Amino acid sequence: MPVRPTYPGVYIEEVPSGVRTITGVATSITAFIGRALRGPVDEPTIINNFGDFERKFGGLWVDGPMSYAVRDFFI
Repeated sequence: MPVRPTYPGVYIEEVPSGVRTITGVATSITAFIGRALRGPVDEPTIINNFGDFERKFGGLWVDGPMSYAVRDFFI
Protein backbone atom coordinates (compact mmCIF):
# COMPACT_ATOMS: atom_id res chain seq x y z
CA MET A 1 0.00 0.00 0.00
CA PRO A 2 1.56 3.33 -1.02
CA VAL A 3 2.27 5.79 1.74
CA ARG A 4 1.37 9.41 1.16
CA PRO A 5 3.85 11.49 3.18
CA THR A 6 2.61 14.81 4.48
CA TYR A 7 4.80 17.57 5.82
CA PRO A 8 3.83 21.16 6.59
CA GLY A 9 4.53 23.34 3.56
CA VAL A 10 5.68 20.42 1.37
CA TYR A 11 3.56 19.34 -1.56
CA ILE A 12 4.28 16.28 -3.68
CA GLU A 13 2.90 16.12 -7.18
CA GLU A 14 3.54 13.26 -9.60
CA VAL A 15 3.70 14.48 -13.17
CA PRO A 16 2.90 11.92 -15.86
CA SER A 17 5.79 11.86 -18.31
CA GLY A 18 4.63 9.36 -20.89
CA VAL A 19 5.40 5.69 -21.27
CA ARG A 20 8.87 4.64 -20.20
CA THR A 21 9.31 0.94 -20.53
CA ILE A 22 12.32 -0.98 -19.34
CA THR A 23 13.62 -3.24 -22.06
CA GLY A 24 14.62 -6.70 -20.95
CA VAL A 25 18.16 -7.76 -21.80
CA ALA A 26 20.31 -10.75 -21.04
CA THR A 27 21.88 -10.56 -17.60
CA SER A 28 24.89 -12.66 -18.56
CA ILE A 29 26.59 -9.89 -20.56
CA THR A 30 29.58 -8.18 -18.98
CA ALA A 31 32.80 -6.41 -19.85
CA PHE A 32 36.25 -6.95 -18.38
CA ILE A 33 38.98 -4.34 -18.57
CA GLY A 34 42.45 -5.23 -17.38
CA ARG A 35 45.84 -6.70 -18.17
CA ALA A 36 46.35 -10.10 -19.75
CA LEU A 37 49.35 -12.17 -20.84
CA ARG A 38 48.64 -11.54 -24.53
CA GLY A 39 45.86 -10.67 -26.93
CA PRO A 40 44.36 -7.68 -28.70
CA VAL A 41 45.00 -4.25 -27.16
CA ASP A 42 42.33 -1.52 -26.98
CA GLU A 43 39.94 -3.68 -28.99
CA PRO A 44 36.74 -5.27 -27.65
CA THR A 45 36.82 -9.04 -28.04
CA ILE A 46 33.91 -11.43 -27.59
CA ILE A 47 34.57 -14.52 -25.52
CA ASN A 48 31.90 -17.12 -24.81
CA ASN A 49 33.70 -19.29 -22.26
CA PHE A 50 36.94 -19.50 -20.31
CA GLY A 51 38.50 -21.63 -23.06
CA ASP A 52 38.08 -18.68 -25.45
CA PHE A 53 39.78 -16.44 -22.89
CA GLU A 54 42.70 -18.88 -22.53
CA ARG A 55 43.19 -19.07 -26.31
CA LYS A 56 42.95 -15.32 -26.93
CA PHE A 57 44.48 -13.88 -23.75
CA GLY A 58 46.71 -16.59 -22.29
CA GLY A 59 44.63 -17.90 -19.38
CA LEU A 60 45.28 -17.35 -15.68
CA TRP A 61 48.04 -14.93 -14.73
CA VAL A 62 49.17 -14.31 -11.15
CA ASP A 63 49.90 -10.62 -11.86
CA GLY A 64 46.56 -10.08 -13.61
CA PRO A 65 43.52 -10.30 -11.33
CA MET A 66 41.24 -9.86 -14.35
CA SER A 67 42.01 -13.40 -15.48
CA TYR A 68 40.63 -14.77 -12.20
CA ALA A 69 37.53 -12.59 -12.52
CA VAL A 70 36.90 -13.97 -16.02
CA ARG A 71 37.35 -17.53 -14.78
CA ASP A 72 34.94 -16.96 -11.90
CA PHE A 73 32.38 -15.34 -14.22
CA PHE A 74 32.22 -18.51 -16.32
CA ILE A 75 31.99 -20.93 -13.38
